[in-house]
Amino acid sequence: MKLRRGAAALTGAALLLGAVPVAYAQDGGGAEQDTGLFGETDPTYDGVWRQSLAVLALDAEERPVPGAALDWLQGQQCADGSFAAYRADTGSECGDDVLAESNATAMAVQALAVTRGADADETRAALDWLVGIQNDDGGWPFSPGDPTDANSTAAVVGALAAAGEDVAAVTSAEGASAYDALRGLQLGCDAEGGAPGSFAWQPDGDSGELFANEAATVDAALAMQGSGVLVDPVSGDGRPAAAECGADADALPEDEAPQAAAAAVADLLDGEEGAFVPNPFADGDPDAGATARAVLALAAGGYGGATEEPLAWLAENAQEWSAGNPAALGQLILAVRAADGDPAAFGGSDLTADLAALAPEDGAQDSGAEETDGSGEPATDSGSEDGDGGSSAGTVLLVVVGLLAGAGIGLLLAMRGRSDRRTGTAGSGTAADGSVTAGGSTSDDHRPGWENASDSSGGSSGSSGSSGSSGSDSSGGDSGGGGGD
Repeated sequence: MKLRRGAAALTGAALLLGAVPVAYAQDGGGAEQDTGLFGETDPTYDGVWRQSLAVLALDAEERPVPGAALDWLQGQQCADGSFAAYRADTGSECGDDVLAESNATAMAVQALAVTRGADADETRAALDWLVGIQNDDGGWPFSPGDPTDANSTAAVVGALAAAGEDVAAVTSAEGASAYDALRGLQLGCDAEGGAPGSFAWQPDGDSGELFANEAATVDAALAMQGSGVLVDPVSGDGRPAAAECGADADALPEDEAPQAAAAAVADLLDGEEGAFVPNPFADGDPDAGATARAVLALAAGGYGGATEEPLAWLAENAQEWSAGNPAALGQLILAVRAADGDPAAFGGSDLTADLAALAPEDGAQDSGAEETDGSGEPATDSGSEDGDGGSSAGTVLLVVVGLLAGAGIGLLLAMRGRSDRRTGTAGSGTAADGSVTAGGSTSDDHRPGWENASDSSGGSSGSSGSSGSSGSDSSGGDSGGGGGD
């Protein structure tokens, strides 16, 4: 497939900042297939990321997931197992104009693993495609053939964990794993612009040096715990200890990498203006999507005490970001749940009901799949609410979040060379140090899965695109670092 890297970069910018694309008309103007989609905004940059996070969140809260939503997600898959951020024409084969990418595929794997099963054909096909594009250094690119980046690698770690795979055993032809790649992007005791244990998105394009990147640090810290976005609730008052750096220390010991990563996340949240992750693309303003993922990373490491202040900040400040945004609501629900909170009573809102209200009507896109409840079994009571909220048919015009354009330009510049940007951006599982984490995912724990790397208009796709990639905070997501929010 030909890779449209400029579009990928814009996708990642949208996801990282959680920008919401304009709404589009499903009556006449939108694809008929999108009747199974969560929300009403344009899915171009975050469709798969948004859908996957919404499915994961509802399933985690044991709320029915409409069969139409699962049909929509499965229908987005290409014959080779990959996913793009969104395909408008799913009746045709994926050709040169379809940008298959790791962030959307990784998040889809998480959602498919908990609903269709880790051994389902569609889940295995997506995993096989991801394994097939692993770079020699053990990491993953946003698009096949690109260099490894921290957010995309973290997204795939989440997918592998969700499917019950041993992340450390999935190695490249050179024998390197995702953990090897992430440690290669982790700053040591001589870190510049960030705490020891922080991560760079990629090495600087000119000098090869590593410079701390907020979104990469948050997403990679979650991955270093061997977890995706579905994290078991954590309790207690534990906090990560800062890395011990002596006078002559340089690189961090391998077995200290996961804890140092968590400590770097805690350091990001320890700001004078509040317990949030700052967004370098917006003059240090709060990045709600990255803050939600920071809660996930800390919870996955078992550091319950460190989740309290950022969770309180989200309860007070995340409403505008998450309103009407399936990917944002999905991330927020997963973060609240991981910190042992109640998504049904958070910040004065019932987040789960808000997300259910954005779900498609079951039967709106019927390809034979049954609606499932939180265990993946057919539901006896849909419990879902009308996705259009009773509004009249027709095109709904929404204002595009103002930061989208600027974010796209910023990420494009960042991807072309980071020499002028020194401070960066762009589940129990087995952590990178081999220990079993308290908040990670296992193949038996609902077979949990990923988060992202970013925040698109929902996600990454998240990372980051949400990420939020594609992921960081697209519609709440990040996508893939690129992802997601």
